Order: sequence, then C-alpha cells, then structure tokens
Amino acid sequence: MSDEEVADQHRLIADRVTRALVERSTVQAVFLAGSVARGEHLATSDIDLLVVDADAGHAMSRSCEDDILVEVITHTRQEWIDRFDRPKASWLYAFLDAVVLHQVDDTGDQIKVAALDARDSYRASKQLRSELATRLWHGQAKLARVSPDDQIGMGYWAALCVETILDGLFTIHDVPLPAGSRRLAHLNEVPLTQRERVLLDTYLTGSAGDRFAATVRLCDHLRAELGGANGLP
Repeated sequence: MSDEEVADQHRLIADRVTRALVERSTVQAVFLAGSVARGEHLATSDIDLLVVDADAGHAMSRSCEDDILVEVITHTRQEWIDRFDRPKASWLYAFLDAVVLHQVDDTGDQIKVAALDARDSYRASKQLRSELATRLWHGQAKLARVSPDDQIGMGYWAALCVETILDGLFTIHDVPLPAGSRRLAHLNEVPLTQRERVLLDTYLTGSAGDRFAATVRLCDHLRAELGGANGLP
C-alpha cells in the first residue's frame, strides 16, 4: 500500500466513525488527533478521536475498523479544558495538533484556543517541581556508586535518567510536559541555555562515559533549579 493510500484509508475511517458519533445530538465536537492528524502515521498506526459531548462524562472505547485500531475518548467541554491545567499537561499538545472533524457553534475552535492560551500561560506547579526534585534526590546516591570503569553501568544509568532529565528541562523553563513519545519532538520549544544544550547533546549522543558525566552534571543542575525535594531545602 502506498503512502497516499495509507493516508486516505486512515482519514476515510476517521470520517466514517465521526459520522456515526455525531448521530448523538449531544456531541459538540470531534477531533482527529495523534499521528494521523499530524500526517506522520504508518499503515500500522491507530486512529485517535477526541469527542466533546455535552452530557457524557469520561468514556473510552476501542474498536477495529478495517484492521485498524480506533480509540475514541469522550469528555464534556469543561472536562477537556480542566485537563489542560494539570501538573502534567500533555493533553494540550493533543489538541494543538488535532484536526476538527465536526463542531457545533465553534466548540472545537474554542477548545483549541483554550489549549493555546493554557500553553502560553503555563507555569510549572510546585507539585511537579517537587516530584521531579525528589526523583533526582533519590537518584544521586545511585549515580555516585557507579564505577568509572563500568561502561555498562554508566550506559545503563544514563539511559534510565532520560525521562527525568527531559521532564526537568521542560519544567524549569515552564514548558508543558508532552506525552513521553513526543518529548523529543517538542524539545525545540524549550529555551535551553547554551550550557544545557551542550550537555544534552553529549548526553544523548556521546559515549557511555561521556553520557554518564553529562547525566551527573544535568542532574546537579536540575536539582539546583527545581529547588527542594518534598519541602527539603
């Protein structure tokens, strides 16, 4: 199947499922999200549909349409908007990337504007900063015990810290955390300092020893920027 046929098949299925969804009079908007909305999907990619329903609370369903997985997540308008104001606000990105397939009274456009406003006004919460500082606090002793002759150990611990370090960089610069699989895609939105950029480049591309050294320096830097762990100074 060609790339064009893949794109057409996924969009046709999304449109077909949407037509079935909007038979409910309470459905105010349907968004196509994820890789299909971004035009990055493959033949094996699933289809993500986000539904705004005036009456329905949280609901999620999965079905297989023409051998393609379709996931439908439903919330009321306010429930969706409330999800933008969380310590981990990855839903912002889902709506910023999404395509409106159906809307009543500009509901879909209004939610996209709300997502944009929430991203632009985002400030990392004390809760998130404390959570990340605590993870780094617990990790410092483990890093200190790694022998400089243990290449495997250095590579292992450097890899194990990727999520926390990237989350820390997003957080200290007050950029909302994207979903795990989208961290690198949105990393260019983080206004990294020159020192942070050099350390991060080494951390992601260097040898085991260089990556481990960059891990230690980044963790020290993030601990200083995040503040105390769970109220510790």
